[in-house]
Parts: sequence; C-alpha cells; structure tokens
Amino acid sequence: MPANPTFSALPHKAYLLPDAVPMWPPVWWTWLAVAAVILILFGAILVLIIRHKKRAYRREALAALKHADDKVLDKELVVLCHELIRRCLVSENKSTLAALPAPQLFNTLDQKNAAKHRFSSLPEDFISGPYRGDITLSAAQREHILSTTRYWIRKHHA
Repeated sequence: MPANPTFSALPHKAYLLPDAVPMWPPVWWTWLAVAAVILILFGAILVLIIRHKKRAYRREALAALKHADDKVLDKELVVLCHELIRRCLVSENKSTLAALPAPQLFNTLDQKNAAKHRFSSLPEDFISGPYRGDITLSAAQREHILSTTRYWIRKHHA
C-alpha cells in the first residue's frame, strides 16, 4: 500500500487532543452566587443570635425554677411560679395580661395550652395560693406545679 502523502506530512502535534478547558476563572456570575450564599449564611446566623437573645428571659426563668427544690416552702413555690409566669408575660410586652388577677390570668392562658398542661388541672392552691396564709402541697402536687410551669415557660405564645 502506498503511503498517503498528506498524513505523513502532518506533524505529530496534529493528532494530539487540545488542552483541557480550565475551570478557573469561573464565569462572572459565580461571584454573585458565592456572595448570595455567604449573605444567606450570615443572615441565618444573625437571626439565630437575635432569637437566642430574645429568649434569654425563658432560660433565666427555667434556671430559677431549677433551684426551687424541697427546701422552699409550698407558698413560696406557688408565689415563685406566679411571679415567673408574670415576668415572662411582661418580657413579651403583655403587661395588660400579666396584670390580670390570678383566676382570669390562668383561664386566659389555659385557652392556648394543651389539655395535659393546663393550669386548671393544678390544685386550687396554685391559683389562690399567693392570697392565702399557709398552704400545704404533696410532693406529687409540687412536681405537677413545677412541670406545668416549666412547660408553659418553654412553650408559651401568649
């Protein structure tokens, strides 16, 4: 077979593939996408920080309840729970609701609570306890009062 003069005249470079297209620098709008992702992350972190600061009163109230142990008298426990609930309401700019008498306040709060965690399920001493001279609660009643108050502080949306 005779050799083809056109193929033999070509240099070896003609048979090589072209260089790969480099990935850098990227297209012009890549920087816009990177900036958008950074701004979204920054915004999300900022929202979480603001939310954390806004809910600081809840953490303080729960810490105060944590220190209410068996050494606290029953009346002091009830007064503490009332006080913390009212402080939480004031912290959320619900001063008019916090100023209501105890029966009206807890009836209003019960409208938004789940049936299991309503203040009406607590003993009568919880509602009228701060206005009485001396009250006695059993250990189960104390725990029920504390757990209901803790739940309300964590989950309230007055």
